[in-house]
Amino acid sequence: FSLLARLLMMPARDGKTMPLKGVQIDGLALLKIIKHCEENKGESVSGQLLGLNVRGKLEVTNSFPGLPSDEKGQDHEAFLDTMMKLLKQVNVDNNSVGWYQSAFIGEWIDHDVIRTQYSFQSAIPESVVLVYDPYTTTKGNLAVKTYRLSQKFMKFYRTKDFSHVNFARHKIDTSDIFDEIPMKVHNSHLIHGFLYELQEQDKDEFSCEFDRLDLTGDMLFKRNLDIMSTCIDNLMQDQNKFSYNLRQVARLKQQQQALKIKREAKLAAGETAEDETILLKKPMPHLPRLDAYLTAHKITHYSKKLKTMIGQSVTKMFEVDALSREMCT
Repeated sequence: FSLLARLLMMPARDGKTMPLKGVQIDGLALLKIIKHCEENKGESVSGQLLGLNVRGKLEVTNSFPGLPSDEKGQDHEAFLDTMMKLLKQVNVDNNSVGWYQSAFIGEWIDHDVIRTQYSFQSAIPESVVLVYDPYTTTKGNLAVKTYRLSQKFMKFYRTKDFSHVNFARHKIDTSDIFDEIPMKVHNSHLIHGFLYELQEQDKDEFSCEFDRLDLTGDMLFKRNLDIMSTCIDNLMQDQNKFSYNLRQVARLKQQQQALKIKREAKLAAGETAEDETILLKKPMPHLPRLDAYLTAHKITHYSKKLKTMIGQSVTKMFEVDALSREMCT
């Protein structure tokens, strides 16, 4: 995301900020996000969230898409500046409160998302990332959620040390990376009245009650299982690399200890010991563990998602069975 450079140049805000209690997004702003993601289905797209933090509740009132990936470059900074100036001229909220990102069946957690959100939260503490999944949004289900990095992970990420030692020092678990923020969609009274009038005119066309009882979710369930299986395989590969790294560290410690004992023995016997301080002071090669923690976080994310899908499917089966029995009688 090209806004990283501008955010990194912004000074961090001082003073205490009110903890974020929830996110309220206008229906029109959410429709803009959905339209942008649906038009670029299959690609990873992102954009800006605009609004205001009102007493701990983040009100998102507007949004606009970023440039396509093939057009991002030096002109993207000018594009953002121009958009902010034009929004200000027409008296529209132009305060950046975060960004949005499209997902592919829940697959959105990676280094780029963490780096972008860290830059946003460092410059704007109340900022969030809104994740919309166009593939999961079917049959009356809207797959959109808001997240932000936890305070523990923000302090950890600031050190730029991703070894297992630093993870243990900061007591970071796989569940301590992102915090989900409650979100609700807000519409004006005129829109509520308009939707009610449309529903009264044609109830069958605008009713989605029976769509929610759809039981044909096998392909989506299978796809989530495949992604989680791939994550488990990647985690096993990372674990093998980590075990090999631990053996290398143990071997280096043994070599350093043997050289230290040998050197002390020579000095005690009055012999001249070779200068091996370089090998003795060689740092331990700790392997970065951020990839493994992100993979474990993905596995937890998909496990919760599959558990929810199974619970919903079982509930639908009982509801459909009860309706069919009632219709038969």
